[in-house]
Amino acid sequence: MNSQTFRPRITAVADSDSYLKLAYSTLSGLGSDWDKRVVLVRTPLLPTDEQIISASHNTSFAGTRPEVLPMSSLTFDSLDADIIFASSTGPVVSELFSKLLRSTSTRVRPAALLSALPGVAFPATTKGWNYRRAGDGFIVHSHAEAREFSQLAEEEPGHSPTILVSKLPFLATAGFPQPETSPINSVVFAAQAKVPVLRTERVAILRALDKTACLNPAVRVIVKLRAKAGEPQTHAEAHPFDSLWNELVEAGSVKAQHVEFTTGSMDAVLNEGAALLTVSSTAALEALDRGLPVLVLTDFGFNEAMLNTVFRGSGLLGTLEQVPTLEFSSPNKAWLRENYFHRRGPEFGVALNHYASRARAGELETSEAQRSLIRDIALRQHIRTALPRPVLSLLRKLRRSWLRTS
Repeated sequence: MNSQTFRPRITAVADSDSYLKLAYSTLSGLGSDWDKRVVLVRTPLLPTDEQIISASHNTSFAGTRPEVLPMSSLTFDSLDADIIFASSTGPVVSELFSKLLRSTSTRVRPAALLSALPGVAFPATTKGWNYRRAGDGFIVHSHAEAREFSQLAEEEPGHSPTILVSKLPFLATAGFPQPETSPINSVVFAAQAKVPVLRTERVAILRALDKTACLNPAVRVIVKLRAKAGEPQTHAEAHPFDSLWNELVEAGSVKAQHVEFTTGSMDAVLNEGAALLTVSSTAALEALDRGLPVLVLTDFGFNEAMLNTVFRGSGLLGTLEQVPTLEFSSPNKAWLRENYFHRRGPEFGVALNHYASRARAGELETSEAQRSLIRDIALRQHIRTALPRPVLSLLRKLRRSWLRTS
């Protein structure tokens, strides 16, 4: 194929705020030589207008709105690309790949199927891997992740996608970030929906933040939310931090003015002099990328359930007792090299161009091993994209209620 006239096309299919951010930043990083498009598939996780603006911040898609399409309309023709990047939650990726792979009467198909997980995907999970196994390629963002998913691929019989090592597209540093030396003037807690789980654990964090404000009146204390209480996000949240804070304020346990709550882009709060506090959020990597100090909490466990084992050996681990005294740390270089801060080379872009070229030339075929993976698809994977919106809204409310009482 003539490389001077070939212009590859890629379409990303996203379904939630975090996956939309991954879609925007990944495609934006491909540069101007690609035709790029992002669409949202209609599910209960559809991001709000504010979340869409935040997801597109600092990308070539800023100021645009993605088209929202039902799963039923997603076909090779409607997506019109050489590469379809399923930047979505596992069940949606599984359903989309199944639908597309079943749709061709021959083995040859017009597009390569790729997927990825947003942010930190360590340790690798069989569940996350199996949802995405029918694709041609699976994108990871560190050498540690590549080893983990390669091991899963060896353990699972049948088809496995090729593992492609990229770099998290929102990390700007070419290699090791230089530590900031400014005094700490703000503490930013990156809230997560999944961890910690218990109400008492979340209240403990808020009390530590209140104490931090009391002992450091010149320091801003900020809780950066992915979404306000009741708004959709990738994972269900039983005890939203903003709701818990309001309860503590009403009970007279904390002072309302001690902590600020904000949504939107992380860029707005990771300024010079900021320090990042988290249980396991990818925001820790965004802070490190800027040279800012970080503290990863181990009070609630250091294990796979807390999603924080990736930080083993990082030099960033600590407890809530360190927050009021502003004991934040810089990372170890050996850890940085293995975990997300490797140098970005040309290999990833070359691999995508190869997939696109093969698709355009009619050289991509669906294997029998791929077909065997898609013969049965669980009903629950189809529910979120097939039910009417009022029914989906009701199910979402019931889910939140169940989480609060379980």
